[in-house]
Amino acid sequence: MYDKYNIMDVDVLRSKRVLLISAIVFTIILTAQPAGASDLVGQPAPDFTLQSTDGSDVALSSYKGKVILLNFWATWCTPCRDEMPSMNKLYMKYKDKGLVIIAVSTDDSIKAVERFLSTCHVDFPVLIDHGMKVSKRQYRINAQPATFLIGKDGKVINRYFGGINWLDDTIQKEIAALLPGL
Repeated sequence: MYDKYNIMDVDVLRSKRVLLISAIVFTIILTAQPAGASDLVGQPAPDFTLQSTDGSDVALSSYKGKVILLNFWATWCTPCRDEMPSMNKLYMKYKDKGLVIIAVSTDDSIKAVERFLSTCHVDFPVLIDHGMKVSKRQYRINAQPATFLIGKDGKVINRYFGGINWLDDTIQKEIAALLPGL
């Protein structure tokens, strides 16, 4: 009978160990991407030049002195598609106060981006990051959507991961506080 209880204790310990290891692995997976990207907070936003959907080259540095929301997204990403209407409404509300929104698509196909934009119109520039050179290498994005709030001085102020309702009061207050006259 003594052996029976020892076996049960060993099974309980194994179960606890498996749960602990699973929790650690899950935590590492969940926090892996934000940790790398969050290193950018307080740092100058990495500059880049990408082609827009209209074929023109756009450099992030050309918007220095403006408050920028830099959004990385893809057409295959449901949360990315879902947040676009509220992001466009935010842009329309604050663009005359100096807010710039730049959406950087990581899609391989510009046709997929154009198809999406034909059903979901946006008024801000949409750039194409072929090969994810900017999103992965410079901004360390491993999941989308990912958005960076960049101040007038060109430094990253905040980053947001996952689909966001850009009309949320807290987010609007954070952005409005950076804009003149608000």
